[in-house]
Amino acid sequence: MISLDVLPAGATVLVDGKTSGQTPVSLTLQAGSYNISVKHEGYAALERAIDLAAGQTLQITETLRDIAAPQLELNELAPAALLGAQLLICARATDNVAIRNLRLFIDGTLMAEVPGGELEYSWDTQGDSSGWHELVVEATDDEGNLGRETIRTQLLTPPTPSARPSPLPSPTDTPSVSVVETSLNLPTYPFSSFLRERLDTRYNWRVQWLDRAAYEAALPIPQPRRYAAVVLENPYLKLVIIPELGGRLYQCTFKPTGQTVFYQNSVIKPSYWGPLDRSENWWLAAGGMEWALPVQEHGYEWGVPWAFRTVSGPDSASVILSSESGTDRVSARITVTLPADAAYFTVEPELANPTAQSVALQFWINAALTLGSSTTSWNTQFALPAERVIVHSTGDPSLPGERQSLSWPVYNGRDLSRYGNWSTWLGVFVPEPNANYAGAYNHDTDLGVVRLFPADVAPGVKLFAFGAAFPARAEYSDDGSEYFELWGGPCRSFWAEDDVTIRAGQSLRWSEVWLPFSGIEGLDAASANAVATVALQGHQLRLAIAAATAGAADLRTSWNGQLVHAGLVALDPRKPVALSIPLPTSAAFPGEVHVVLTGQEGRTLLDFVHTVDR
Repeated sequence: MISLDVLPAGATVLVDGKTSGQTPVSLTLQAGSYNISVKHEGYAALERAIDLAAGQTLQITETLRDIAAPQLELNELAPAALLGAQLLICARATDNVAIRNLRLFIDGTLMAEVPGGELEYSWDTQGDSSGWHELVVEATDDEGNLGRETIRTQLLTPPTPSARPSPLPSPTDTPSVSVVETSLNLPTYPFSSFLRERLDTRYNWRVQWLDRAAYEAALPIPQPRRYAAVVLENPYLKLVIIPELGGRLYQCTFKPTGQTVFYQNSVIKPSYWGPLDRSENWWLAAGGMEWALPVQEHGYEWGVPWAFRTVSGPDSASVILSSESGTDRVSARITVTLPADAAYFTVEPELANPTAQSVALQFWINAALTLGSSTTSWNTQFALPAERVIVHSTGDPSLPGERQSLSWPVYNGRDLSRYGNWSTWLGVFVPEPNANYAGAYNHDTDLGVVRLFPADVAPGVKLFAFGAAFPARAEYSDDGSEYFELWGGPCRSFWAEDDVTIRAGQSLRWSEVWLPFSGIEGLDAASANAVATVALQGHQLRLAIAAATAGAADLRTSWNGQLVHAGLVALDPRKPVALSIPLPTSAAFPGEVHVVLTGQEGRTLLDFVHTVDR
């Protein structure tokens, strides 16, 4: 008999080349000569030639010699970083026995040595030279076996500030913008011949109303109708404006994906909704972006012709839209501008009061949105700058009623930021925005939009959507489609106490940015330059950034105050930045993620803090 008690256990025993069990094991053999082999992955094999006599018991007790080199995992460093950046180097070693130590060399110089299998080192590159640098991490196990990994990174000299900013690189050789006047046909119900006019004496406003009884008696059906249109286009966006429909910004196409941002109704159809009596209303849920004034509930101007003129140059193109003007009423002018090199457009309203008295009124920008779909997706997520909102109206009896407060986004365990959790219609105002942006993201189409506004001038934010049980889609459409509305402006609600007052001879003016974006799976932070989302995947931080303009930028990311990533990134509105950043092994949760994105000349493109939990 031969008894083999060899460590580590589980080693394979071969007798004359034939597998005969795993250690520990006892084998009964005929008397004679044998070649015994004991093998285990990562260890030197034990080889013995034995002569076994009749009745003899032979005991073999050995420990196999470890010959496996440790295995190393390193975090991914950016291929390039600016001189002066703090670069976090994380290394983890594993072995079949035990790790004695880890050592880090930079350009051949020992920078850190720690016992055990985990190393974290913050490399301050301030005193280093520009060019390529070699980082070597070595792991040694208790047997003296050596594992080694090498990575290279390039340090770049920061650009020298100049008196005149230089343009960021662009994915196109010469970014350009165009403005073209054209026309398009839209199926339209024949309501225009049934419109009547009267004067709203409070505002000296000529109001169009629909003689609905006569209109419906005519049994109307939609017919093609040609509308004059103005098209603004750059490499990233295409905007279509229909002056005849209230100066409406009718369409926005995000060209990198070919998706449309706004809702596009299949017909132009007068609904029962609006500020007038049901028998007189004719608000058009055509889609796009409208200008609602001087009263609440869409105002009077969404369906009447606006005057327009175009302005174009090498850097931008604009359409300037004007409502009817006069010395006896407030007038509105809306300037829609598309830069040559950016994936956003700006909207600049100006309300002027030429009269001799102050005027209190309502003004809102209202966007009807679906974000890449023909109808609102149940997988749409809303981002409002609020912890509490005020209900305007709702058909949901489980929610607070008009003028009542509602926690946001979660109310009674229900996440209302997810459209799939809505049962029927709901409209809410944000009374006190805690950020200067609001937006939404369609997770089915991977398309989002964000509105960035000056909260000191135009703090108003409203969200409206229909919900699954809304019963009256046929009142505004012929295909059952739906949309959600994102409103903004100087009024905090539709109620009279929140009217904005424009003094005699004065005007109110501001500019806001509307930025479509794609491919980042959400909306956690935004600026006029970029939108970002942060998520945890295992022990790595996933950071995605959609940029408004192209160019190089320095990205620095910290976790609870500790730098975990620094390096250059290439920004391109057509392709978001996506990074997986390993967290320190000692990372505590929840974690406060601080992201700073800096462009040329040290200009901050995005700076935000976001809390992440497991």
